[in-house]
Amino acid sequence: MLNMELALDACSIILLAKATVLETFSYWRTLMITDEVYNEVMEGKDKQLFDALLLERLVEEKKIAVEHQLNKDCVQKIILDFGAGMGEAESLALALTTKDKIIVTDNKQGRKVAKIQGLNLLGSIDVVVALRKTGKISKEKALQALHILKKEGWFQEYLLEKAMEDISHA
Repeated sequence: MLNMELALDACSIILLAKATVLETFSYWRTLMITDEVYNEVMEGKDKQLFDALLLERLVEEKKIAVEHQLNKDCVQKIILDFGAGMGEAESLALALTTKDKIIVTDNKQGRKVAKIQGLNLLGSIDVVVALRKTGKISKEKALQALHILKKEGWFQEYLLEKAMEDISHA
């Protein structure tokens, strides 16, 4: 179970970095992104954005793998059939090729496609709760991460409240 492979999109990378749990997550699971996702996040490097600098380091340290070989037909089909952006489509195509078929995305369209394609779906909130429940982060760190996600993301209030409840009882 420790070698579980998860594909992440740019939005999730950015939110998990801002919530200061991306690095811990990368030490716990095998995280994979595509070239397009990497490039999307790295657009913030010139501005010295934390998420871009952290992703660059984690890729250099081989804590997050960048997958270069994707099924281009699959990517194009996702774009055409669902109107997904290139990064989202690549992330979904990558998830379809991993043994665990898991995608981490908070993107509404990406989540819809993941469900249709039968992928296992996680969001940033799920990651924070899982890190807490497995003892990878403290209760305080988890609650702090959720507060950051509330501020930085567009999550429905009941999802955050449920996660806070789960963390409080973990």
